[in-house]
Amino acid sequence: MTLAGWPRAAFLLLAAGTAAAAPQADRRLGERIYREGINARGEPIRSLVGQPPASFNGAVAACDACHALRVDPSAEAAAPELRWSMLVEASRQSSGIAYTEPLFVRAVNEGVAPSGQRLSAAMPRYSLSRSEVAALIAFVKSLPAPSPNPTSPSKRNLP
Repeated sequence: MTLAGWPRAAFLLLAAGTAAAAPQADRRLGERIYREGINARGEPIRSLVGQPPASFNGAVAACDACHALRVDPSAEAAAPELRWSMLVEASRQSSGIAYTEPLFVRAVNEGVAPSGQRLSAAMPRYSLSRSEVAALIAFVKSLPAPSPNPTSPSKRNLP
């Protein structure tokens, strides 16, 4: 390679590194939303829960407040884990319709299940931006499926 080719090669390497860092940054933002309830601007996420709706913000509104990730999948929790593979399979088993990314966005922001039914009033309705929901999806998809546990339920019921 000649010296004239170095600026182009350096640019391509820098661009590739930036593109590779973007998914990692998305996953980090998604994890922050999931675990801490903090959005892309560093502010607490906001949600409405219940009937009549009550406002919850920040860590109280974080996904992890109800959908805690557990080492033992058979352990009791307020709501099922949000590992993508589990979520897709549970919705497919309960309604015949698997979650897709657009259906997940609808569930998070509008409280509507893949089947079109309303989710429980206990499920918060968020006001996340497209990029924030995309980051949340990137994080949830990055979670490994739990190891099989013979005592865990084989079917999780989700609306």
